[in-house]
Amino acid sequence: MSDNKENTGKQDDIRVDLNDPSEVEYLHQQYPRKSHEEIKLAIQEAGPIRADIIAHLEKSR
Repeated sequence: MSDNKENTGKQDDIRVDLNDPSEVEYLHQQYPRKSHEEIKLAIQEAGPIRADIIAHLEKSR
C-alpha cells in the first residue's frame, strides 16, 4: 500500500489498512457499538478486504 494519501484508486476503496488510524476510525463510525479493539481484531481475523471485514463484524453482532 502506498503511503501517499493523494494517490488513491480502487484498491483503496476495497481494502482497509490496519495501521491507518483514520481507516479504523471510519469502520468504528459505521459500527459504533464495536470498540476500536474489536474493529482491529476483525481486520486481523478477516484480512484487509473491506467486504470480508464487514461480513465478520455483521456475523459477530
